[in-house]
Amino acid sequence: MRLDIIFYVLAIVCFVFAALIIPLLGVTLLPVAFLIVLLLFGVLFSAFGYSTRPRHYRIITQPKPPETKTEEKPPQATEITQTPQQPEPQVTQQAQKPEPAKPSIELTRIKGIGPKRIAALNAMQIMSVEDLAKYSPEELAEKLKISGKITAKWVEQAHNLVKEGS
Repeated sequence: MRLDIIFYVLAIVCFVFAALIIPLLGVTLLPVAFLIVLLLFGVLFSAFGYSTRPRHYRIITQPKPPETKTEEKPPQATEITQTPQQPEPQVTQQAQKPEPAKPSIELTRIKGIGPKRIAALNAMQIMSVEDLAKYSPEELAEKLKISGKITAKWVEQAHNLVKEGS
């Protein structure tokens, strides 16, 4: 059940009791004080109900780009002529295979770095933990305008993660 409805009901109950006090108990000091207290509680419950009401947020979505239709052309027939086969030259050196790139470690693995910090670090061309480990804590603190202690912890964690990864 929504909390704002409960607060609104309590406010109505306070206002109804406040309206019934004077006719039932008369105008003396105690009923008047009780009346004021009930009115104050009614106002407070109304304010709490208003502050806990559900918010309706407007979600803005990006329009999808229009789909462009491309017509595929049928493949054209081409003539294939046979040529006398020439012996292929032998390769004396073996082709070097490219080493697979090591996957970079994401910045989210470092404690204290969230989406906003990642955006700030990306603006500084720091895209992975390896890039972060190359920076000095003082330089990071100066550029990000945050405490040097925090950046020192980040760089230390980055060094540890790079060591674990290699």
